[in-house]
Amino acid sequence: MIQPPVPAPPISQEVRDELTATMQELLLKTHELSFEYSTLDCKDIHKCPLANKCRELFKTVKKMHNLLKQIQPPSNKGYIS
Repeated sequence: MIQPPVPAPPISQEVRDELTATMQELLLKTHELSFEYSTLDCKDIHKCPLANKCRELFKTVKKMHNLLKQIQPPSNKGYIS
């Protein structure tokens, strides 16, 4: 017999805000790292373990970002006020 999924417990606004801020910080730092990676002048970058880990991180953060876009409601903030 298949059990229905158990609903997730409610998350306080304080925890939600802290999680959002932490994810924004992670995205910003990853974005900065991607600039450094993309401008790195190295002939053997594909052999570099650090560069390989950077690419793995970028792929994971991109996946997380795309998932977050799916679950977050659209912002009411416009570009022009």
